[in-house]
Amino acid sequence: MFIAVGLQVATVVLLALVAGLWIDWTSAKFLVLGGAAAIIPNGLFALRLASHRGKPAESYPAVFFLGEFAKIGLTTALVVWVARSFESVRWLALLIGLIAALQVPIFALLFQRDVPGPGDAAGVPGEGAPEDAAVGGRR
Repeated sequence: MFIAVGLQVATVVLLALVAGLWIDWTSAKFLVLGGAAAIIPNGLFALRLASHRGKPAESYPAVFFLGEFAKIGLTTALVVWVARSFESVRWLALLIGLIAALQVPIFALLFQRDVPGPGDAAGVPGEGAPEDAAVGGRR
């Protein structure tokens, strides 16, 4: 989850630099504010999930869905705060930053290392690694 937050930050900073150099720095500022409206809640959500490690698995769905609802609410509140705090909001830049930051976690899966999960077949007799199958599952 922290990989996704880091990629969000890198993407928004890169887009802001491009916008600042190509268009103007006011647009870059609103692009960063739009990205921050998604990055801040996502970072807090990642911290919450990390703090939940080692606790009973039954409580994880409730923590996850409540965190997602809180993330949506905080993102909405931050966008409203930006809209009310500045006189002339550059909506296109704000929305580009927001959308770019929200789309990055999809691509974070490409950077995720392969970690066996609780549903993997490791340790189940007859369903081990391929090299075990070559010798009939015996060592």
